[in-house]
Amino acid sequence: MELEASSIIAGIITLLYFSLLAIVWRNRHKISSATMPWLMGVLIFATLASLVSIVSPDSGDFVKDRLTQTSLVIYLLSFMLVAYTVLTLIFFLKKRQIALIALVLGLAWCVALVGLGVFGDSPLGAENWIADLIDDPDPAGLITIGGWGVIAVILLGLSFQRFYVAGLPEVANRALFWALVVPFVLTGAVLNSSHTEFLREVGWVVQLLGVAGVVYGVIQLRVVDIRQTIRLSTVNLVLTLITAVLIWGVLLIADEIKADEVDNRRIVLVGLALIAAALYGPLYLISQALSARLIRQDVDDVGSEVRRFVETITGVVEIDELAQVVMNTLRDVVRVRRGALLIVSAGEHSNTLRIEPHKVSLGEVPPTQGWLSVESPIHSHFIKHHLPLLQFDLDYAKEYGEVIPVEREFFRQLRMAAFAPIMVQGRLIGVLASGPKSNDAPFSASDLELLTTIANQTGIALRNSRLVDDLRKREHDVAESNKRLEAAKRQLEALDAVKTDFITIASHELRTPLAQIRGHTDIIEALNEQGILDQDQLTGLTANLRRAADRLETLIGDMLDVSQLDLSAMDLRFAQTTIENVVRLAIEPLQESIRNRKQSLTARGLRGLPVIEADMQRLVQAIRNVVLNAVKFTPDGGRIDIIGSLVSNTQTGKDEIQIAIKDSGIGIDPKNHEAIFEKFFRTTDPGLHSTGTTKFMGAGPGLGLTIARGVITGHGGRVWVESEGFDPDKLPGSTFYIVLPITPPEGGRRVMTFSGGTPTSRPTQPKPPAGLAELAREPARPVVAASVAPPPEKPVEQVETDEVEDKGAPFIEPNPTIINPAASRVGLTSAAKAAAEEALAEVEASMEVDLDEAFPENDDDDSKW
Repeated sequence: MELEASSIIAGIITLLYFSLLAIVWRNRHKISSATMPWLMGVLIFATLASLVSIVSPDSGDFVKDRLTQTSLVIYLLSFMLVAYTVLTLIFFLKKRQIALIALVLGLAWCVALVGLGVFGDSPLGAENWIADLIDDPDPAGLITIGGWGVIAVILLGLSFQRFYVAGLPEVANRALFWALVVPFVLTGAVLNSSHTEFLREVGWVVQLLGVAGVVYGVIQLRVVDIRQTIRLSTVNLVLTLITAVLIWGVLLIADEIKADEVDNRRIVLVGLALIAAALYGPLYLISQALSARLIRQDVDDVGSEVRRFVETITGVVEIDELAQVVMNTLRDVVRVRRGALLIVSAGEHSNTLRIEPHKVSLGEVPPTQGWLSVESPIHSHFIKHHLPLLQFDLDYAKEYGEVIPVEREFFRQLRMAAFAPIMVQGRLIGVLASGPKSNDAPFSASDLELLTTIANQTGIALRNSRLVDDLRKREHDVAESNKRLEAAKRQLEALDAVKTDFITIASHELRTPLAQIRGHTDIIEALNEQGILDQDQLTGLTANLRRAADRLETLIGDMLDVSQLDLSAMDLRFAQTTIENVVRLAIEPLQESIRNRKQSLTARGLRGLPVIEADMQRLVQAIRNVVLNAVKFTPDGGRIDIIGSLVSNTQTGKDEIQIAIKDSGIGIDPKNHEAIFEKFFRTTDPGLHSTGTTKFMGAGPGLGLTIARGVITGHGGRVWVESEGFDPDKLPGSTFYIVLPITPPEGGRRVMTFSGGTPTSRPTQPKPPAGLAELAREPARPVVAASVAPPPEKPVEQVETDEVEDKGAPFIEPNPTIINPAASRVGLTSAAKAAAEEALAEVEASMEVDLDEAFPENDDDDSKW
């Protein structure tokens, strides 16, 4: 039996398909498990179709009038195209769900195709069946052509879509290669279904080339550069055309020269050949240079650019200047759009490295920071090979599959295409990151070699620059350390001065009530020895003794409160109360002093405020200290206003209560608006300290505002002051603002509430001695006032405050004559008589203050003194 040529060709094609199957099986380790089954499916169906094609179409039907050789080839090729479509979806999209949907639809199409072809009215694949579809549409034929068309649209559309959205040139090149392979596969399938022998043979070859391209594209990580191949082909075609035109012109001239008309025709032809050879060289060079510039976009002289780069960085010691030179070289020599110099330094652990881009870069580089393990495949590649690493390899190569996601994401977000290691003495000190090329072409071998050269030349310069930069940083750190030491020295000196001031002030403040106690006990003793001490005198003198003890207890209590604030140990007992009651109790002990100094105090806007949760005793203490500060630094006849309002917190959106305490006093320098809340702070010489609770510009221990801020902060509130400045003549005044939340924040220090309950935090701090506490709880008694010391000649800036006493009027500094320890018994006797008479006179002349009259319950919510 004699074989036809067509069958021989089909057999050869079949053997080649088996070779492709063997190649795929041999390189199965390079193919992902998701892609492998569908690639094998494409090859198996293509091989079966080639086996069936060995049989001649005219040899008879496999199933009479239903299954011909051509129809069986069409069915097999349709299954091959479905497998090819699923392979493409998985290869590009990596989404199994979409591939599964395509598989189900493709199988349904194939089943419908086979069913209509086998059981339909007319068999599929008759002679000229494609052309006959125009005149006599056949359902099976229409479904076949329609399905092939849909597959073509899907394959080509997906390929070009991936080409345009690809972030890396290598990925775009793979998509472009796939787009070029798709027409070969589809065209071969269409030609294979023809009854024309020549078209079928051409279809076998075309389809074999397409399937071979599919195998090559799946196995090879990086396929041939399609655009570069097109450029080179275009250049070679242009050069070939120029050569052909030149030869054709010479032949035309030679043909016109006839032997009978021209003597020595051979000599003339030799001359023409020499002229053609002389013209060919320059024309070839010119055309090659133009093609290279217009198509390939090569640099004029890469060697000179590299030499210039080396000469430039030799004397560079500034890392910023070095980075700029490197970026310019990448732009001009490698022709990239983005670039960055990644600085590698030691990480927090010995097996990690820190990587961060330098601030000087080419294009936009995100200011991120990454970490690289010394055991990472990336670091191993840099150390072992000293060669650039492509981002494409990092994303798709199997040897980098073990890179941890954090490292992979760091390099990916840089949006670079290649990373060249900068090595010095076998140690990685930097990475030269280079973005996509300006023509979007993949990095060629020559590009990577050029990038390696630039990175190697950068190594020594980068090390020197980093050494200089580290030296300057150390100098800066030393300078900063010296500044901090100087600041610490000044702070220590200030603390020492505060300590000294505190000792001076505390000794003065404590000596005053102690001197009173000593003086009055001496008076009592003297009067008692002479037998002239009556009950009224004893009552007045013991009242003064109690007042001096109260003053001493208050000072000690302030110091204890401040110590609790320093340790964040002040406990608060929260209960419901109103701001009106708090303010009433706060100003109650100050009313007599306000009247004596002819000051007016007005409170308004308090009655309508909502009920709050607060520590009644502590909040009264805080507001009293602020009001007392206003009383002390407002001259006689001045005005003090207390204004309450409901405000909204812009951050939390919750309502808060604001209390503004405004005075017409001497004001506060803006530079001291925060300092006045520091303990013991003062701007005047402590040696000029003058004790006084409510007298004009009288000083105290400097703890009142400190305690006020601590208490208000403990309630979740805040306090600040606003004042134009310090001026004892113009009296600009000051306004203290207190803002309190209606409900205190969670997590505040609390003890047992007034309504009862279990403690929610640790027990309270130790209390003062019982004797002093009992004295503080006893009813107030009339004050036996002594002579008042005159105010200082020079005004003192309003920066001091003292906590007011809870009972009675302020204790006034006694007559120094009375408390002089060196006084004789005779002097004490006469002084005792004078003091007793003066005390009795002042007790009789004292006036009782009605709180309801001072804080009337009127409808306009306005209280005035």
